[in-house]
Order: sequence, then structure tokens, then C-alpha cells
Amino acid sequence: MAEKTGFSRRDLKGPDEFISTFGRTVAWCKENRTKVAAGAIGVVAVVALVLGTRAYLQWEENKSERDLWPTLNRAQEILQAPYAADPSQLAAVEQFLQGHVSRHPNTRATVYSLYYLGSIAFSRGNPDLAITQFRAGIATGKEAGILTYLLRQGIASSLEAKGDFTAAAAAYRDAGAVAGADVKTQSRLGEARVLGLAGKRTEAAALYRLILKETPETPLRDLVEIQLAQTE
Repeated sequence: MAEKTGFSRRDLKGPDEFISTFGRTVAWCKENRTKVAAGAIGVVAVVALVLGTRAYLQWEENKSERDLWPTLNRAQEILQAPYAADPSQLAAVEQFLQGHVSRHPNTRATVYSLYYLGSIAFSRGNPDLAITQFRAGIATGKEAGILTYLLRQGIASSLEAKGDFTAAAAAYRDAGAVAGADVKTQSRLGEARVLGLAGKRTEAAALYRLILKETPETPLRDLVEIQLAQTE
């Protein structure tokens, strides 16, 4: 007497269907091996392109940073006292930074170049060019850390230098929105100052009071109190 296996006819049919389907797939691949090969090559090419692009971009970032840092240190030293700097040195730094932006337009280090180009333009009394450079730094989408704040603060300071106090107030507010606690007071002071210059003394006074309330131990407390008294 034959031993019962316990499998139904449907159970036994499943593997047959798999083998049949697999067999048809293999047969189709044999008949269409050119298409299959092209598809496989396409997938490999996409993966290789993604990995290759990532490697290239990282290499480009590293090269951009290596090229920039020595000049950036010199730019920082010069801009600490721009009016006492040798004009030829400042011009050389500016020329290098412009070249760096052209050679490495889509790198994180370029944001530093654009920030310092904006700072040089500001120190030369050209707020319009400064604003253009600061905005270009933001437009890269690569600003991070303190530069996120500094670029916006630079725009605000440049608008203030132009005498566009209403726009400057909005720009200082924008800078304050991304500022850390240690520099937020600077943005609020700037906003309050230009509000006062724009004739909005009540709004300026409210901001000065907010600074004193939220940062009572600020080292700028005496200055804030003086400016508050001048608005009342």
C-alpha cells in the first residue's frame, strides 16, 4: 500500500508552476540576450555613475578646501584692520578668492570665499557688491554653521550702510532667526538700531527691552540701556 504524503494536488502543482515560469523566463532571456545584457549594463552604469560622482565631488571638496585655507587665514588677518592693510595685499587676496569661486563653484569652501569677498567689498565702501556676494553664498545652498548667520548679518549690515533701514531691519531679523544664543543679541541690537533710524522708536524700544529681559547679563547691557533711553 502506497504511503500517503499529506500533500494536496494543489501543493504539488505549485513547484511545477514555478519551474515552468522560471523556464519561460530563461528561454526569454536566451532569445533576448541583447536586451538583457543592455539592461544589466545600464543598471551597473547607473550605480557606477552615482558612486563615481560622489567620489569626484568629495575629491573636489577636499581640493577646494586645501586651495583655500592658506589664503583665508591671510584674508582674516587683513580684514581685522582693513584700513591699515596694504592695498596690494588686499587686492591679491581678493583676486585669489575670485579665482577660487570660479574654479570650485559648487563646494562648501566657496561659501567662505564669497563671504570674505563680501567682507572686502564692505570694507571698501561698496555695500551693493557686498550684498551680491553674501547672497551668492546663501544661494549655493551649502552654507552651514556660523556662516549661515554671518552671511545674513553681512547683508543686514550692508543694507544699513546703504541707508535702507527698513530692509536692514528685516535682514537683521532674518539673521537673528538662524543665530545661536551667543550672537542673537547682535542681530537684535542691529534691528533695534535701524528701527530707530527709520523713525520707529516704539518698536526699537520694545526690542531693547526684550534684549534686557532675555539676556540680563549681556556684556552689552550698558550700551543697550543707553540706546533704550535715547528712544524714550
